[in-house]
Amino acid sequence: MAKELRYSVLLDIYGPLLTDKQREIMEFYYNEDLSLGEIADELGISRQGVHDAVKKGSDALDEYDEKLGFSKLDGQRYEELKEIKKLALAVFEECQRKNYARSIAEKTIVLLETLDEKLEEYNAPELSGGFEIKK
Repeated sequence: MAKELRYSVLLDIYGPLLTDKQREIMEFYYNEDLSLGEIADELGISRQGVHDAVKKGSDALDEYDEKLGFSKLDGQRYEELKEIKKLALAVFEECQRKNYARSIAEKTIVLLETLDEKLEEYNAPELSGGFEIKK
């Protein structure tokens, strides 16, 4: 069973809908990257029991996501934030290029910083990246 980052994300979204035991096993497996054997030793259950719990938990997460669709909405929100950041950066660069209203440029800097914070909430700081003020 190959581990997928997708299930780590789904676990963050839908984990509270799983049983406590399922969630614990799924977190060990996907978030802490423990093997089935390591989880079995930790919890005092069989390796097959862990495998079955991971399979059942993964199926449940897939079903929740298919029915509720929160991961898709989350991805759309992330893309929208990136697009807003792109537009705000264009405004800031235009203010710099034409030496326009310093107050607009300063407000745009605040907007860009806020967008960076929001994008970092997606645990993808390499995608959000800071903006650079050209002097």
